[in-house]
Amino acid sequence: MKTNRIILLTGALLTLTLISCDALKGTTSEVRAPHNIIPVNKGIMMKDTYKNDVQAIIERNREQGTYQATEFAWVNLDSLKKYIALLDKVSELNNKKVTGIRIYFSQYPSNANYSQEERDRLIPGRETLFFAPTTQIASTRLSKMFPVLENVPFSIQSTGANPYVGNFKVISRLLGSNEQMPVDSTRVNRSLTTETETSILLNELAMYPPPKN
Repeated sequence: MKTNRIILLTGALLTLTLISCDALKGTTSEVRAPHNIIPVNKGIMMKDTYKNDVQAIIERNREQGTYQATEFAWVNLDSLKKYIALLDKVSELNNKKVTGIRIYFSQYPSNANYSQEERDRLIPGRETLFFAPTTQIASTRLSKMFPVLENVPFSIQSTGANPYVGNFKVISRLLGSNEQMPVDSTRVNRSLTTETETSILLNELAMYPPPKN
């Protein structure tokens, strides 16, 4: 009887072990890399191409050749997760899909009237990036050739207490010079006099190299 109990206990432990291993194996197999992961060598090649082309042009033409162009921008992972969670919430609250994010090349104005704290944080004159969430619009003649142009940056025209609930308004001044907007996408309801605009653009990234003292 004792032997039978030992056999049963051993069998139970082996079963639990196998189940646990299968569960862990399943968890690992569920991790899927996105399709646009690139090889390390390609990343290095692209960085070197930028350094020898665009970066070199910027540095030759600013501050008599003493300027160091921005090499990269960094965003905290927790901040990025919170931003994505915010976009998911905006989509849920408005029952309208946020289709993606445009990443804009940009530059902080050199001649703006910044406070000292803003100067330290915003780095006037420095090249940077900012993220602009997108919503989908109807096709245009150009977007039929370049479907990415159907995903345009937007702000929220809030009509109530929650600033993240309202109409998605295309930020037309962020559109490229060749982008054409369908008429319905630029229309604003003038009767909603209580509208306020909520921005969900993300910036204030850490950048390198830092500004010179």
